[in-house]
Order: sequence, then structure tokens, then C-alpha cells
Amino acid sequence: MEESKNSGNKLTWILIAINVIVFELVFSLPEATRELVFEMFSFSFGNMFQIWRWFSSLFLHVDANHLFFNMLGLYFFGKVLEEDLDRKWWIAIYFAAGLLGNFAFMFTSMSPVIGASGCMFGLMGAAMFLKPLKKIHLYIFPLPLGIIAIILAIFESLMTAMGSVGQVANIAHVAGLITGAIFAFFHSPKQAAKGIMFLVILMVLLMLLIPFFLLITTIGGVILGVVESIVGFFLYGIANIISFLWTLF
Repeated sequence: MEESKNSGNKLTWILIAINVIVFELVFSLPEATRELVFEMFSFSFGNMFQIWRWFSSLFLHVDANHLFFNMLGLYFFGKVLEEDLDRKWWIAIYFAAGLLGNFAFMFTSMSPVIGASGCMFGLMGAAMFLKPLKKIHLYIFPLPLGIIAIILAIFESLMTAMGSVGQVANIAHVAGLITGAIFAFFHSPKQAAKGIMFLVILMVLLMLLIPFFLLITTIGGVILGVVESIVGFFLYGIANIISFLWTLF
């Protein structure tokens, strides 16, 4: 008998809560101690056999901006999948995409990697094939999930081809996306195959109306930037309050 699908978005909210709590605790620490935490729990080629780092690295974020956009993607793509998948599939996609994303980065760079980006892109990779027409508001305006996923997939693929920009592990994002797509085809081959058809149609639509979508993504990006600044202010503010509370004990 097939396991019943989830009602609500419990897994999405639980993972968001864990990531935010870890961020607040880490950034409430003195800078030297914080750097030590990143050093002890990040993942890289040099410590690939320390198994705990495979998972601990997925819950660390370098700053509020990093956390905000990962949690934003987790919220939109994660909750869409929770409506369609049972918990085992959802958790498998989340962690498999994060782990394979980190391992993909490990084989291309000696630098340590942290963050839930691979996990988020894994959920997006599955959602874009299983629910491409689902409306979401990632760029403020309502758009089909497939359009947003195509835009992000193209951008990340271009960045990967050019080499990671700055400290962004673009190859981990692409590897996570591919992992999620593979899970989608294993979970529901017919639904995923139908998703390809819709994605092709959305791709054609994107090309025909590219000025319109560029306008939407530009305006949405500006608004998201403002929201990210406000959220960052509160995140760092809470971390400072916790830091002060540490001094009372």
C-alpha cells in the first residue's frame, strides 16, 4: 500500500527552523569561536572521511544573505514537493542532493563548503519535473514554478561553466538539481516525462517573452534584496541578543 502523502508543510518548516536556529547560535558566538565552528564542521576534500561533516556542513551558512536565499528556495520548492511526496522521498531528495552537491564541489575545489544550497536545488530539481505548472511567488509576482526553475538552472549552469564566482559553489547547485531530477523520474516516470513536455513549452514561452520575464525578475530581485536586508537585520539582531545572554551565565 502506498504511504499517504503529507498534509501541511511540516518537513519544510522543521528544516527551515533547524537552519535558522543553527545560524543564530553560531553567529551569537565570538568571532574566533565562530571561525572554529566553521573549521570543525565544514566539508572539504581534506576531511571527507569525517562522516559527521557530510551532514553538519549542510546546516551552516556563511552569512544572513546565504541563509535567506536558501531558506526562501527551501520554503517555495520544499512545500510544493510536500504536497506530492511522502516524507521518505522528500527527506531522501533533500539530503542526497546536499551530499552529492558537496561531493561534486569537493572534486573541483580544495576549499571547504557549507550551506543547504545543494539541498534546496535538489528540491527544485524534483519539483520542476513533477509540478512545473504550480504557481509560486519567488520573484514576488506569481509565476509557474517551471519558469523560475528554468531561469535558475540556466544561470547556475552558466556560472558552473565559467567557474564558481567568488565563494559560490555553483557546481554543488547543479549537482543538487540533477539529483532532484533523477529522484523525480524514479518516483514517477510518467509524471516526470509529462513535466518535460511542460518545461519545453515554458522554455519556448520564456524565449518569446524574455523582456517581460527580465522585467519581472529584475523588479522581483530588487524587492527581494530589500526583504533580505530587513531579514538580515533581524537575524543578526537576534544573534546579538543571544550573544549578550551568554555573558549572563
